[in-house]
Amino acid sequence: MGRRKIPQTREEIKAEIDLTENQIRQMENREKLYTNAYSREERRLRTRRLCTEAGILEHYVPELKEMAERDAEDFIRTAATSTEAQTFLRKRGLRSEENEIEADMRKH
Repeated sequence: MGRRKIPQTREEIKAEIDLTENQIRQMENREKLYTNAYSREERRLRTRRLCTEAGILEHYVPELKEMAERDAEDFIRTAATSTEAQTFLRKRGLRSEENEIEADMRKH
C-alpha cells in the first residue's frame, strides 16, 4: 500500500475532508445494518425458544390453553417457585442460594 499524497491546496484539503466524512457516513450506515441484523436474529431465536418452551408446557399442562392469562401466570409462578422446582434448578446448577433469596424477596 503506497503512501497517500498530502493535500497542499485548500481545494485538495476540502476534497480530502469530504472523502473522509463520506467514508465515516458509510461506516456508520454499515454499523447500523449489522446492528439491525443482529437484533433481528436475536429476536428470531428468542421467539423460537419461547414458542418451543410454551409448546412443551402446553403438552404437559393442556389446561393452560383454556386458562385466563392471569391464572396461567399464577399457575406457572406457583410451579416454578415450588420446593421441587427450586431443588431441580439447584441440582442443575441453574439457581444459587443467592438467586433464590432474591426471588423470595421480590415475591413479598
